[in-house]
Parts: sequence; C-alpha cells; structure tokens
Amino acid sequence: MRKIYTIGETVFDIMFVGGRPVGGNPGGSVLNSAVTLGRLGMQPVFLSDFCDDLVGKVIARFLFDNNVTPQQLVDGSAMQTSIAMAFLDSNGDARYEFYKQKPQSPDLTKFAADFQKDDILLFGSYYAIMPEIREGIRQLIASARRNGAIVVYDPNFRRPHLKDLPTVRPFIEENISLADVVKGSDEDFALVFGCEGQSIAFDLLRNINRNALFFYTKGKDGCACYQRGITFEYTAPPIKPVSTIGAGDNFNAGIVYGIIKNNIDRNDIRSNIKKEILDDIVEHATSFAQEVCMSQENYIAATHNAQFVMPSLASSGRRM
Repeated sequence: MRKIYTIGETVFDIMFVGGRPVGGNPGGSVLNSAVTLGRLGMQPVFLSDFCDDLVGKVIARFLFDNNVTPQQLVDGSAMQTSIAMAFLDSNGDARYEFYKQKPQSPDLTKFAADFQKDDILLFGSYYAIMPEIREGIRQLIASARRNGAIVVYDPNFRRPHLKDLPTVRPFIEENISLADVVKGSDEDFALVFGCEGQSIAFDLLRNINRNALFFYTKGKDGCACYQRGITFEYTAPPIKPVSTIGAGDNFNAGIVYGIIKNNIDRNDIRSNIKKEILDDIVEHATSFAQEVCMSQENYIAATHNAQFVMPSLASSGRRM
C-alpha cells in the first residue's frame, strides 16, 4: 500500500485582525497539508522538528488526533517551538512575522523514510532550503527518487526570507530539478525569479526540469497546469475569504489526494496524464483550498475524516 511522507517546518500560527489576536492553530506549510490528508484518513507521516515545550506538546497531540504520525528530527531542551504571527488584511491575506530558532546541530541520520515504489514525498517552504539542514533534505529526496517514490515540491517562498535569496535560490532550483510535481504560486515566481505570468514561469520551469508536471496558482483567478508543452487553464468559483492561510498548502494536499485516488504512478507523471484526470486533481485541490479560505483553520474540516482505502497499484484498475 502506498504511503505519504511529508517534511516541513512546524510552527504555531497566531492570527491577528485589526492588530488583535483572533485565534491560533498548529501550522507550517507542509504540516497544514499533512493534517488535511490525515483528516481524509490517509495517515501521512510528518517529519519535522519541534520541541518538548508546552507548544510542542499541543502540536504533537493535535497531529496524533488528526491521523498524522509525527517524527521529530530535532528536540533540544534549550530550544522552543517556533511561532508565526499572521496579520490578516480586509481580504483575508496574511503578512507574516516569524519567531524561530534554527537547529544548531541536527542529526542528519534522522532524515530517513522507508520509501517504496510510488509512495509520495511532499516537501517545501523555507524548511526545504534551510542551509543548516540542507544535506539532510537532499539525502531524503535522493532516497525517495532511488526507491521510485513520487516527489512533490512547493517552494512557498515568503517575503521575510528575501534577504536569504542569494544563498537559497540554488537550493530552490535544485529541488525543482529533482521533483516529479512542482506547484508554485504567482507570488513565488515573482519573489524568487522576478518573473510575472504563467508563460514565463512555465518556460523557466521547463528549462530546469523537462519531465515534471507543473501547477501555477493565481489565487482567486484559478490556476494553470502544464505538461509536455500543453497548458490547461482552470478558473476558481468566487468566494469571500475569511483567511487565505493554508490555501496553497491545501491545494498541495488536493494534488496528493488526486494522485492516489486516480492511481497515478511515477511513470504516468513522466509521460502524459489524461486531461479528465488532471481536471479531477485540480477540482479536489481547488475545493480544499477554498474550504480553508472560508474558515480560520489551516486545514479542511475534521468532518471530512473518513477511512480512505489507499489503493494498491498492483491490484487496482487504473484510469490511464
């Protein structure tokens, strides 16, 4: 049976409206994706680092309660779990300030997973390019590729990290080159590569990795998908968002969900996926992203929780 491995930073998000805190959730880009997948009954493994402080205990309990298995990579009594402050504007868009402690001497041997063919590794955000743990991330990606897993990457680059861009941009490009699926937002490409518009972004991506499936998200304007020289355009139903925190992360969860639901393997991604299957993937991704925008949580509602039967490629009829 296929497994989902996810790796990213762990933070506790505190949301502010009009300068006052209005709520808080366990967060971090990939954590948000993992919780949504857990609420769908898909039981992902989450590799990250957070501490045994009070905030860390709250996050660990929350992950277990939502069918996510946390695997802590760094745990030091002298450290504290990271905090993110999200200041929401009238459109529900967030401006962030981060309060983090970087790992001092991470145990790179813990960056390991028992990858099998066509399992999925989902990773991204600043954690995937942090110089202090870069070698561990690189080892994990190499293991996934060596064992035939599908690698899904989202740069999810935030403006507060612009000062680090000269150092970390080569890591972003390397991650793109090693991925089977890349999802990036219009903001990601503007910040990292200084490019505006999906055509320029797809040209850039194709020059880095000719074999990947690419998704380019445009907020309320929908998204575009590119494979093998063909671009597919998708609109998004109009909504009035409460908070856009986690929208892109849940789009990623929808991609992973759609890959497994449609029994897509790594060879399929490297050839051509039928448009009706791409449509189904985008439908789920958009639905999850929009549901999150209509709430103050970072993930789809817990009422989705169901026992999703993970299909086996060897035993299921595949729609390809």
